[in-house]
Amino acid sequence: MTANGTLILSGIYSVILAAGSSRRLGFNKLTLRIDSQPVIRRATTPFVEAALGEVIVVTGSDVAPVTSALEGLDVRVIRNEEHRQGMSSSVRAALPWITDATAVFFHLGDKPFVEKELLTEMVQRYRDSGKGIIVPVCDGMKGHPVLMSQGPYREEMRLLDGDRGLREVIEKHSADVLFIEGNEGILFDIDTGEDLELLRKRGYRVEKGVF
Repeated sequence: MTANGTLILSGIYSVILAAGSSRRLGFNKLTLRIDSQPVIRRATTPFVEAALGEVIVVTGSDVAPVTSALEGLDVRVIRNEEHRQGMSSSVRAALPWITDATAVFFHLGDKPFVEKELLTEMVQRYRDSGKGIIVPVCDGMKGHPVLMSQGPYREEMRLLDGDRGLREVIEKHSADVLFIEGNEGILFDIDTGEDLELLRKRGYRVEKGVF
């Protein structure tokens, strides 16, 4: 079931990792507005619109502003009390909420340009290929989200530490991985002032959030 009681049919959940500290920018990049829409909302909306299963957003210390930025979306927001221990702690924090999932998308909250059509294609390739891990690539570089069967890798997820996230699990099980082609949206994230300037040069309106 979703947070509002809607029946879930696909068994494919989504986890949006949104507990970073935004140290390089000096302010909360997740509430930064791109064309009036917060980054975290842009990153999360395709997973909600794909209607695959429950969407879980893992936050750190900025629960209130992230929750405000997601108002009206059918998502579950949880707090990672150990967020200072790195991205792996957010993966671990999500585990109790995905026990009913057959597979899980893991995405980063500062990647606001992933498209719903890619998610649909990844699910189809997951079902058709028999592979346990689907990873999009662009120009030879791996991006996000990744789609992973939950059962085979759950224990390894539980044992993750540091800031490598799921990378070591994916590398360990390389024979289980299917790479599919994506666009630049799977790579583009927001970390520095240069990233913001690039968006402005491309015609986007970029403003600090007000939450």
